[in-house]
Amino acid sequence: MRIPAKRAIVIGMDGASMELVRNMAAEGHMPNLAALMKQGGWRPMIGVFPTLTPPGWTALSTGSWPGTHRVMDFNIHKPGKRLDQTEWGINTRLSQSEYMWNTFERAGKMPILVKWEMSWPPTVKKGIQVEGTGPGVSNHHQIAGYHLFVAGKWAPRRLVAQRDPETLDPSALQTVREFDPVELVEARGWRNLPKSNKPVQEVELTIRPLARGRGDMNRGKKGTPKPYYGLVYAKGSGYDRVRICKSRNGTSMLTDLGVGEWSDWWLDGFEIDGKRVRGYVRTKLITLTKSADAFELFFPQIWPNSGYTKPLSVAKEIDENVGNFLQNPMRDALGLIDDDTYFELLEFHHQRIADVAEYLTSTRDWDLLMTETHASDYTSHFFLSRADRHSGGAPSVQKRCREGVARTYASIDRMIGRIRRIADKDTAIFVVSDHGGTSQQFQVVDIAKVLEETGFLQYSGRGKSRRIDWSRTKAANVGLVHIFVNLKGRQPGGIVNKKDYEAVRRDLIATLYDYTDEQTGRRPFALALTREDAEMVNLWSDLVGDVVYALRPEFDGAHGKQMPSVSFGSAGQHSTFIAAGAGIKRTGALQGQVRVVDVAPTVCYLTGTPMPRNVEGGVVYEALKNPDWHLR
Repeated sequence: MRIPAKRAIVIGMDGASMELVRNMAAEGHMPNLAALMKQGGWRPMIGVFPTLTPPGWTALSTGSWPGTHRVMDFNIHKPGKRLDQTEWGINTRLSQSEYMWNTFERAGKMPILVKWEMSWPPTVKKGIQVEGTGPGVSNHHQIAGYHLFVAGKWAPRRLVAQRDPETLDPSALQTVREFDPVELVEARGWRNLPKSNKPVQEVELTIRPLARGRGDMNRGKKGTPKPYYGLVYAKGSGYDRVRICKSRNGTSMLTDLGVGEWSDWWLDGFEIDGKRVRGYVRTKLITLTKSADAFELFFPQIWPNSGYTKPLSVAKEIDENVGNFLQNPMRDALGLIDDDTYFELLEFHHQRIADVAEYLTSTRDWDLLMTETHASDYTSHFFLSRADRHSGGAPSVQKRCREGVARTYASIDRMIGRIRRIADKDTAIFVVSDHGGTSQQFQVVDIAKVLEETGFLQYSGRGKSRRIDWSRTKAANVGLVHIFVNLKGRQPGGIVNKKDYEAVRRDLIATLYDYTDEQTGRRPFALALTREDAEMVNLWSDLVGDVVYALRPEFDGAHGKQMPSVSFGSAGQHSTFIAAGAGIKRTGALQGQVRVVDVAPTVCYLTGTPMPRNVEGGVVYEALKNPDWHLR
């Protein structure tokens, strides 16, 4: 019996709403994706709630809902613990459902994962995996995050927008220093200075291993600072170049740059917890004025040359046959560095993902390729937030944001174009996303503030010593959309008696529906449900809040607390679903509903692979040329 597709490629785009993807394709920014839509079938897909990375990618990869796989959030409630004690959700060990790549392995087939989201620690046994943790700084391998050395008249390039919190966007670290101030002084004690038409200035550039990473995901505890030494000099009439050296000797040069120039990558050694690690370094001179009164030198993420793959030997193969990897194109520096520098890194990032995918699929037999970009979500949190008119941004801000969205999706499309060429006539291709993203209209509702204002959540102390007073708190928010009652006998220090539990829940739900935003006079809460009723949004188990709520899109950030069926402005929360290639018929827009849990069973059905254990989704039969192939 001939199966419809011998192999499958699944390309993920985090936070890419089908509404926005259609717009980008229609406007000519995504010709490769537009061709796939025309070649096969597509539909806005219903995703998970909350509309968030951990539950979304886990549902897509397992075919089961969050209530079953139990990866609910970035911050997940720990039953029996105090309500502010949570578990970090980027962890495959939490999933109670089988991942599709493990299903392929169980069937004797070969999966290859290239930066597939929410797949670390690796569960592959015979397959191949390259990285696969989470967005940006959420990784276990980074040697150091970006370093932005600035001096003189420098200012960040911010957008006028409320930043999404780390609970929603873990790459947007908000408790670390964002840039590295330095001082340019006359060069003294140097040997072999370059010829200069002005007195040579020196600047010390200290790289701090583990800097700008998530503390709970860093690869170590203490990094040893490593200095580089810069010489700012004038080849022309004013200062126009910087030379980076290993020591205070001009001949120990690592690179020599003019304004706007990137160095090549170089492999260097660093020390973390007393152990030597090697990683790739690159730098760009973004700004240098002729009088040297403004200086800006950027170092992106330093990524290791080993340790980020399974099996470990694959990293060496990549290093020798492809080149260095880059996991984060510096989403966390958006709004600090100029947009062009970010997009230059993003293009390298996307092309390197394609390089690795091409190499791995050309050097071994394979049955499933899964690869993902987080760039679409980065643009949701940054550029898309002010891209629509209702966001209230100045015309210049809206123009910058619309251009940023278009440049992001054009870069993604070029990656898709290269990965698409890996497919032959026996390969099915799926392009999918975990959730969508929208622009911002009003101030984002702070649920903790709402609970405090209405008396459910109580604090003691002020300023940095301000803490939740659990002896007076009836309910508290956990994760993005969950509110837990501080129940006596269930939570340590709980104060709500069991006989009052239902009354407190009724009061919570009534309070949310009655709550009015002071600035707009509108009611921001779209939905408030008991834990039992939350099954209608595919949430169940003791990890789910006693009350679950959703916000209207105009009162949320890019995503998270909005319902997965929302359309708003130029985008929405519908996930993307596009299928083309072997076994897929040319249908265009599909009429029947497609859900995020339907992706895995459809891929498995097309390739003659068993269904993942605990699967709850169904096959998208409408998209198939021959839905009954297994009967013939």
